[in-house]
Amino acid sequence: MNNNVRRITDGAMMTAIVGALLLINRQFAGLFEESFLFLFPLPMVFYSAKYGMKSSWIVLVAILLLTIVIGTPQTLFYVASESLIGMIYGGGIYKGTDSRKLVVITMVISVFASVISMIIYAQFFGYNIVEEVGRWKNILIQAAASQGIVIPDSINLNQYVMTVLIVATILTGILQAFITHVLARTLLKRFHYHVEPATPFFKYFPPVWSGYLAFFGTCVYFYLATRPLENELLQNTLMVIGMCGAVYLTIYGMIAILVYTSVRMPKIKILALLLSFFLVIGMPMLMITIGFLYITTSWHKRLLEGDAHATRIE
Repeated sequence: MNNNVRRITDGAMMTAIVGALLLINRQFAGLFEESFLFLFPLPMVFYSAKYGMKSSWIVLVAILLLTIVIGTPQTLFYVASESLIGMIYGGGIYKGTDSRKLVVITMVISVFASVISMIIYAQFFGYNIVEEVGRWKNILIQAAASQGIVIPDSINLNQYVMTVLIVATILTGILQAFITHVLARTLLKRFHYHVEPATPFFKYFPPVWSGYLAFFGTCVYFYLATRPLENELLQNTLMVIGMCGAVYLTIYGMIAILVYTSVRMPKIKILALLLSFFLVIGMPMLMITIGFLYITTSWHKRLLEGDAHATRIE
């Protein structure tokens, strides 16, 4: 088949797949785009991985025109952002870009799209952030009262809930990007696309400075939680950054437990996963500490080298 004809055929097929997803989304009254947003980038991933990003713009325009006809303004934003993510990711695959760099780029764009979508909700679709904060504040107060917990007056619950909502939005973007990455790699391999070998999970390791920075942000978060600043914008910004630091260290605390058990006690990996979730809920400060030590010490290196004294943290 002529190469140009093949490109047109493949582009039409990818556009049709997005159209099918949009029809399914309409049948479920928009629930599909909220729960399975990570599926929307995949058609553009396939096309861009095969023909490159430069040749994919016309398909992206076709998808957006189809979305204008079938979807809503809200759906148009979702499809546009996710298809752009898919095109960039597929273009990276086409050029042979390192998988770690692709994941980071995908996560950054996905987080940006998630935050912008929350703002667009508030401005155009009647989503009242103040009412949402008030609703979650009441839930938190009721939950604390049912457990006999007294919330100190020094804690500003409105700021706390707002911080949690923003961080949850950021984490949602990261999770969606990661799921898209895993699905894309799996399907591309299944259809015999050339994909750069993935870095083993154990070899993913952040720079040491990120551990110190996250720990500093965590300390700032706990300090401001009881001694808020007068500048509300600065307070909210520092709280969000600090909570992101705490979440970052907590995630690496979980990774530390999983890596340790996988290397030392591989038969109890499932039990270790359950234990890490329990510790996140019951002893979050312990997980933050473990994550900080895992990033900033030689623990990770000793584990991978199989050192008999890997449990000793320097």
